[in-house]
Amino acid sequence: MQNAPALYASGVGLLHRDLDLDLALLGWLALLPFLVAAWRELRGQRFLPAGANQHWWLGACVVLAWLWSLQVRAVGGLELGLLGGAFITLLFGRARGFLALLAALLLHALFAGGSWVNLGLNALLLAALPAWLTTWAQARIARHLPHNVFVFMIGNGLFVVFGVTALTALARIATAAALAPAGAHLQWEDAMAYALLLAWGEALLSGMVFSALVIYRPDWVLSYDQDTYLPPRRRSS
Repeated sequence: MQNAPALYASGVGLLHRDLDLDLALLGWLALLPFLVAAWRELRGQRFLPAGANQHWWLGACVVLAWLWSLQVRAVGGLELGLLGGAFITLLFGRARGFLALLAALLLHALFAGGSWVNLGLNALLLAALPAWLTTWAQARIARHLPHNVFVFMIGNGLFVVFGVTALTALARIATAAALAPAGAHLQWEDAMAYALLLAWGEALLSGMVFSALVIYRPDWVLSYDQDTYLPPRRRSS
């Protein structure tokens, strides 16, 4: 039986296959503006408001690192699997979600044989892209749809997660295909179809969990403002 590094090296996915140093360096350089933006967004404020949020954030990093170790190679060596980027961003906001995804990538590289060389490019695809795209989509919903708690839960927990997850998966496949070794025969059309199915499944699961958290533990959802999405309570006379 092949060992884990050999199995990883046999694929063309970006999580485990090292890129050429010049391409990897471009990925690191492109990541810098997002790191600066996250630092500016959080500067002068407490990273997380309460101890429960801190435990939830750390647990999310570990779960994501484990989740990414379950990526499968079924079509030409391209990696497919659950991503979690949109869901984490909805819970913690853009900067904190981005840093959680980045920490998960570091844990994955450390414990699951991930690539350190192209960590910058992976961070762009798995952290920066879903974090910024989720925040943009969430802002569009808040601007154009009624401020209703059900709109917030379904619109963000289901449709935003599906759209962001699908676009992130398609971007990963397209990038991996563009950077694949010469002569690699990739079934990228089939991979994209599978990615869309997985994105819909992830959206359904995330939507249920997100709705439950908004209802039972709204303090864990930092992007949720109860005063905005619930009508004020009338005081009894």
